[in-house]
Amino acid sequence: MQTQKAQQIADGIFAVGAVDTNAARFHGYHVNRGVTFNAYLVDNGNGTFTLIDTVHRDKTDILCERIASVTAPSNVSAIIVNHTEPDHSGALPALLQKTGAAVYGTVAAAKLLQNMYGIIGVQTVKNGETLSIGERAFTFAATPMVHWPDNMVTYLAKERILFSNDAFGQHYATQDALDTANDVDVAIAEAQHYFANIVMPYRAQAAKATEAALSLSPCMIAPSHGVVWTKHIPAIAKLYRSLAAGETRGAVLVFDSMWGGTAERAQEAQQTLRAHTDTIAVFDLRTCHLSDVMSALAAAEHVCIGSPTYNGYPTPRVSTLLAEIEALKPPVKEYSLFGTFGWGGGAAKKIDEKLNALGLTKAFDLTRA
Repeated sequence: MQTQKAQQIADGIFAVGAVDTNAARFHGYHVNRGVTFNAYLVDNGNGTFTLIDTVHRDKTDILCERIASVTAPSNVSAIIVNHTEPDHSGALPALLQKTGAAVYGTVAAAKLLQNMYGIIGVQTVKNGETLSIGERAFTFAATPMVHWPDNMVTYLAKERILFSNDAFGQHYATQDALDTANDVDVAIAEAQHYFANIVMPYRAQAAKATEAALSLSPCMIAPSHGVVWTKHIPAIAKLYRSLAAGETRGAVLVFDSMWGGTAERAQEAQQTLRAHTDTIAVFDLRTCHLSDVMSALAAAEHVCIGSPTYNGYPTPRVSTLLAEIEALKPPVKEYSLFGTFGWGGGAAKKIDEKLNALGLTKAFDLTRA
């Protein structure tokens, strides 16, 4: 097996996380291009090192091997925990056994680490506080509910490097950490997919965090998933500002079908929609992943939903779509419906009731007996 080595991304700063190209699901939803669990090792300039975030417990050995390619793990004197979710903190107990490092995090992070792993003695940091270790000065900014209450980001002001944890991240399994070595269009698409399925319910908090982060004028944004942003910071900044603000355009047409009737009606519905918008993304739930639908809905004005009647209700796949719309809260403003009648109808009525209750406006009616 090939030795896992760190990648230097700046002077004395290394990417030491893990890549999982085979991952198909994360956080309960589908991912298209695998997962990276990013962690960063910072040379403090005095013989010690600081580790920012860790990795999933299953990837602990990779993390340790990559750290060891730079320095002995015993030289890691500090571990900064930006977020305690297991994909970022799972390796922490094992790291503490190897390093005995001091752990830093928010008050909420300290409570969660004790509850999750029995870790006590976490040194809590406040919003705006700066911690000096050797030649490095780490400044912390709290970003609660982006997307857990414990979240924060870490900034190296002199170097202008922001360690943003989940913000600006993507599920994109790449062996080269830097955006310049990857397809930026793919990275941006995966950033929207990630935002839609993780961050979207917290758009207001994300908007504040985005502006606070970008006001620092970082020359590098190093998230905990996906590529590290350098040259393409303007592109990811534009995307996040748009998504966090709930800017919308175009339509999403999504349907399920049991015997093909609703699929046929989807063609008619698409023609009707074209009179209202020239941007339509179409998803057949028999073959498309729901997480991809939510990614499109993160920037859509209109949703058109088609379902056959299934025992008086929408199909299970459409019912799950409605549950996701309720939970993830895309900024969609209006809707239309179509479907097939079944034994006695009912699907359209149930969908209509749900979307009305969620505050969407019915634009027009495509249903028929």
